[in-house]
Amino acid sequence: MESTRKALFLYWVPAVLLLGLAFWLRNESSQLRLFHADEGVQSYQAWRLIETGDYRYDPSEHHGPLLYYVTKWMAPFLEDSSGALSDAGMRRVPLLFSLVTLVFGLSVFRRCGAGLALLWGLLFAAAPLNVIYGSYFVQEALLVCFTLAFLVAIHGYWQRPCWMWASVVGVTLGLMHVTKETVVLHVAAIGLALVLIAWIQKKSIPVALTAFFKHLGLAVGLALLMHCLFFSSFFRNPQGIVDGFATFFSYADRSQGQGHEKPFLYYLSLLLPQRLEGVRWGELAFLVAVVVGVIRSFRKVRENGFSAFVVLSGIIMIVVYSVIPYKNPWLLLGPYCLLSYAASFGVIDLFRMGIMESERVRKWSLYAAAAGVLLFLGFELRSNLNKAIYLYSSAARNPYLYMHTTPRYATLVERLNSVSESEGIAVYSPDASWPLPWHLRERERVGYWSDLENYKPRGIDLIDTRLLLGNESVMSDGAFWELHGLRPNTLLALRAEDGIAVKWINANAKD
Repeated sequence: MESTRKALFLYWVPAVLLLGLAFWLRNESSQLRLFHADEGVQSYQAWRLIETGDYRYDPSEHHGPLLYYVTKWMAPFLEDSSGALSDAGMRRVPLLFSLVTLVFGLSVFRRCGAGLALLWGLLFAAAPLNVIYGSYFVQEALLVCFTLAFLVAIHGYWQRPCWMWASVVGVTLGLMHVTKETVVLHVAAIGLALVLIAWIQKKSIPVALTAFFKHLGLAVGLALLMHCLFFSSFFRNPQGIVDGFATFFSYADRSQGQGHEKPFLYYLSLLLPQRLEGVRWGELAFLVAVVVGVIRSFRKVRENGFSAFVVLSGIIMIVVYSVIPYKNPWLLLGPYCLLSYAASFGVIDLFRMGIMESERVRKWSLYAAAAGVLLFLGFELRSNLNKAIYLYSSAARNPYLYMHTTPRYATLVERLNSVSESEGIAVYSPDASWPLPWHLRERERVGYWSDLENYKPRGIDLIDTRLLLGNESVMSDGAFWELHGLRPNTLLALRAEDGIAVKWINANAKD
């Protein structure tokens, strides 16, 4: 008993420190990084639900409703000192779920070895991709949390079929489904991995067919119940129940790219050594550890089916995402979580092999290899964190970011916030210049147009420069004009009346 308590203490002390590290890094990242356009869109939907209490699911946009309802329930904890929702406040929602994922993973993976679980915890807590998108107001952090829980539940049911595991499978499947449409990819990857592991181990589910279908009915029933509750806005919008299924056809079409097409090896290219605008990036140590982990886990598939199941799920998931033309970095978050387990398994298994080895030269060679990969991994983590979170938190040269809001946008928001609420603001942009509508949400005198057909000068005009091609005469009225970056290759031309511009100029002179 005493030795068990000591082992638990020795495990959970560093585990709690990892939790603290994860919180600190994600909080720092959320403070330093500007809001992305997608974060603005998602935040605006949540804000409307909070303000009006009304929500109607759109099967062609914005993904599942769970993020918005969780934000509504957490709203009192997201407000700043003035009682308003802030960028950093909104990011506390995904941050919370990222920390829950870490605690859950540390609890579950401990059965595979304390060292393995802690190393996975370090990667999950500190890898730049996890830190950035663990505090990014989109659905991905929630989806990863429920995906890991679903994976564990599926394996639990396979080992010991019962009503409890069937219920957990249904609930986690339902939570994934009401979070994001890409649930089908995660379920398919995990399901295929389970079938392959079962085939390799020549092991079937130890349950009678009648009982299995009863359990399946319970799981599907619970998932459908959650579908009906959330997509119907708790039965205020019955049409949402149908739309929740129709959305898969819409997103099947969007998966073909719609301007976000990337090559098959795009996700691998994010992790391979590279140089962007003179800055070195890459996760070579992580990839080496993953390769070792994949090889070693499949060598031990018969004796350690769970590890092989986790690793294979990650491999299939990243292959599926790679096949789909539509790609962006945060979609890598789910596969990365599972491949971090592979990397941890690879490093720890090298140490285990060293312990088991009797021949002295081979023993120390294995120790040296494991220590070398571990040290390389630690150095790589620290270097990438410093660059991705601090030095280039919103820069285009940061490979973990995608079409991110440029630093110049902060100046634009300061300009607009300094203007009286009585001044009208007109925005001309084919995509509403997100995240601008989120930051202007409290202003009453704001209008949005997708072209310049109805253009007429107002107090402040913001024009996407793509609309100025062929309409350059708009800028020849002698008013105050300046350019502001919105995202890579997207500029906003700001026009202001002389009285407003003079106040800005005087304010700059004082600074």
